[in-house]
Amino acid sequence: MVRKVLDCRGMHCTGPLMATAKQMQKLKPGDLLEVWVDDLASEFDLPAWCREAGHKIISKEIRDDYYCYLIRKKDSRI
Repeated sequence: MVRKVLDCRGMHCTGPLMATAKQMQKLKPGDLLEVWVDDLASEFDLPAWCREAGHKIISKEIRDDYYCYLIRKKDSRI
């Protein structure tokens, strides 16, 4: 299992979501992606996209001035 970090701080609107989707395509089922975002819209966009795409948010942490999401890529059998 691989764990990657994607720093989307400073991106706005759909930027973090698009970057996350692109990075998830490169990962294998079960791999983890840690996404750092400071755009408030991502608080709604990322969880909604994960539900729709079948990925699972393992944790959401509020750090100094940004959110840290840990997302597991969906299993290919689903």
